[in-house]
Amino acid sequence: MPDYVSDDRITIVRRCRTPRELVWKVWTDARHVAAWWGPFGPEETSAEIDARVGGVYYVGLCAPDGSEHPSRGIISELVPQKKIVIEGDPDAPDACGAGLPPRAIVTVLFEDDSLGTRVTLDALFVSETARTDAETQGYLTSWSATLDVLDTYYENVMASE
Repeated sequence: MPDYVSDDRITIVRRCRTPRELVWKVWTDARHVAAWWGPFGPEETSAEIDARVGGVYYVGLCAPDGSEHPSRGIISELVPQKKIVIEGDPDAPDACGAGLPPRAIVTVLFEDDSLGTRVTLDALFVSETARTDAETQGYLTSWSATLDVLDTYYENVMASE
């Protein structure tokens, strides 16, 4: 499915062959999120998720050069197995926020689909400049690559449970 980019928004849609209940778990269980989030691998990734409105959604990435890339936001809306809305930390140290851009509203939708589940990741930025800066730092390419291989992770989780 094509990605969508507008002045202040990036939307990425992927379909996966996994039941929505399991996809939800993989996105809301810190142990799972640390295993698949970001480009550096589970040994360099940590996560803390307080899955409730007002809770923190945090993923810490440590790059091979030792630099830290925190991804932090506050959950502003949570509809179990359907929707997570996260407001990106306004003080994030980089424009892409390591996946949760500063002051962006990131909405992840989980919908039943004939294949299994449709996942929509939508980031609404505070401005076109904020979106362009995040894109320049790899927001779209990193999320696209991550979502493209997440199906394999879902399948591994299904096989182990």
